[in-house]
Amino acid sequence: MSLDVIKNIFRRSNLGTIIFFAINALLIVVPFASSGIHSLLVIFIIYIMSIFVAFSPFGEWMFCLMAGARKMSRVDMKIRMIPLLELVYNKAKRKTPALTDKIVLKVIYAPEPNAYAIGRRTICVTEGLFKLPDDVIQGILAHEVAHLAYRHNEIQLLIGGGNVIITAGILFMRLIAALIAAFSIITGYRNRSFAVAIFGMIWAGMIWLWVKFCLLFLMWSRRENEYDADAYAAELGYGLGLAKGLDAIGTGESQEPLLKALYSTHPNTHDRIGRLQQMSVPYVRY
Repeated sequence: MSLDVIKNIFRRSNLGTIIFFAINALLIVVPFASSGIHSLLVIFIIYIMSIFVAFSPFGEWMFCLMAGARKMSRVDMKIRMIPLLELVYNKAKRKTPALTDKIVLKVIYAPEPNAYAIGRRTICVTEGLFKLPDDVIQGILAHEVAHLAYRHNEIQLLIGGGNVIITAGILFMRLIAALIAAFSIITGYRNRSFAVAIFGMIWAGMIWLWVKFCLLFLMWSRRENEYDADAYAAELGYGLGLAKGLDAIGTGESQEPLLKALYSTHPNTHDRIGRLQQMSVPYVRY
């Protein structure tokens, strides 16, 4: 793992992600620790293997496949989008020399204008993005390049790789809790004893609450990462185009209820534009 990755892992915006991983890991490591060092070693090996796959070209290809991203085959699409990305990339590479030496551009055939950074070196643009002006597209691309520069996706892969084990363990425990509850309810009617059934239901409920509690930290980090990527794009000189793009994508969105906002992966669009304006981005809509 490079020094650049380590430095970016411990950015303030990733604090929630680190907490999420740590408290979730406790839920798996503590029960298995009592089984001896061999059980912990098996978990560690599975974790390393999952990380290896996630960071491989095959893993990145799989992520793109799941997102519906395809190779850009149309010549007119390439002529329009590749030069815009190259301009942004060259500026970003000067600012962040550790940025990947190559960015792969793919397309998602969806009418809504948007773009996504996937894996370690892929940016996907939707068909709808082509409808926007060049300066707006560059602002949006600069935001996605920032995710690659800050290695946000690599950090998520590191956490996600470990979370394969954690998630599987939590699902297993929830399944056992549900089976205990169901079995005890059936037999409890005969034995007039619901103690085990109640225990099973409480156990399942506590695991559900634990997962929801942990997700608060992860979603907070993801929102902070969005602010960091916005700021990076503005520092490259694409703040105005990004602000226009955020308004174009988020126009008409209603205010989210508090609970939904806490579990959202992105901050409110108006808050993001407000931060860009505080960075002296000369954008006004009203």
